[in-house]
Amino acid sequence: MVKMLSGDRVSKVDTYLNCAEVFAYRSTCLKRKYGAVIVKDDVVISTGYNGAPRGFENCCDIGTCPRIERNLHQGEGYGMCRAIHAEANALLNCSRQQTMGADLYLTGINPKDNSIHRAKPCPLCARSIIQAGINNVYLRVGEGADNYEVVAAKNLKWVQEAGEI
Repeated sequence: MVKMLSGDRVSKVDTYLNCAEVFAYRSTCLKRKYGAVIVKDDVVISTGYNGAPRGFENCCDIGTCPRIERNLHQGEGYGMCRAIHAEANALLNCSRQQTMGADLYLTGINPKDNSIHRAKPCPLCARSIIQAGINNVYLRVGEGADNYEVVAAKNLKWVQEAGEI
């Protein structure tokens, strides 16, 4: 979480990424906690975190994760994952009219030590972000102020190559 020690203000980008981090801590995933915030015209219009569909058991409730059990890494085994990703949950709460021209802020947390995980949407979420008309995606990439990358949504990696599976 970015904090200012002096009288300075936290930048708007870091403020929205801090919000995404707060929602990441709400995540029910045992492997990786993600939070997303959609902002349009300096107004937060939606938030999301990764977890099972409403009314279904989460991995944290069951106490196990099929991807961890199989030692699968980012991009592998999403079909067996119980969670809807943070980006998808945030987008599901909006109409396309609301998301057209908005920005999405994404923060990932490692559950074992609560350190920042270099945020990156999976190809399926990238497709949804592009389709929703999001302009830019702000990705928290490490600890501290201004430690983020900005990617135009149209430049997100939305297709996984056969050799990357």
